[in-house]
Formats: sequence, structure tokens, C-alpha cells
Amino acid sequence: MNVLFEFATGVLRGVVKVALLALTVVFALGVLCIALTLALVAVIRFLLTGRKPAVFATFTRFNQAAQQFRPGNWPGGAARNAHDNGDVVDVQAHEVRTAVRPLAPPESTER
Repeated sequence: MNVLFEFATGVLRGVVKVALLALTVVFALGVLCIALTLALVAVIRFLLTGRKPAVFATFTRFNQAAQQFRPGNWPGGAARNAHDNGDVVDVQAHEVRTAVRPLAPPESTER
């Protein structure tokens, strides 16, 4: 009787393990399908509107901000930028005029 009980317990335990494994695989495939669908929608939206998704724009800004901390970009470092050849460029200074008329001075209230 004890052998029969152990056999039934082992079979039931195996069936539960297989069922949990199958549910795990179905859940993982479902999450993967949802992620792929969202990525496909983002690509189609990018192609139709011509605007990059916000996630890519954000990571592009982070990458540009982190550029200053990469090796070779420190001031006085051994490596220099390709466009920086040490030449000093002098420019002609000029006044920038605004289109807005300056405010009139406040009138005095004394009489």
C-alpha cells in the first residue's frame, strides 16, 4: 500500500511540475509577443510621423551628455578631438540690436 501511495504522489508531483512549466512558458511567450507588438507599433508610428520615439530621443541626449566623460575628452588629455587643431579663430564683434523699442523712463510723481 505504501508503494502505491508513493507512486501516486510521484506521478501527481510530476504532473504539477509539467503544468507549472507549461504555464511559465505560455506567460513568457505572451510577454514576448506583447513586447514585439509594442515595438512594431513604435516602428510603424516612427515611419508614418517621421519622429523618433521619446525613448530613443532621451537615450540620445544621455549619450551626448555622457560624451564629455569618455576617455580622451578631458581638457589637457592626451587624445584631442579631430576638429581641434589648436588654431585660435578671431571674429569681428558687432552689436546685436533688438526689434523691441526700449521702455520710456518712469514719470516722476513729484510736483
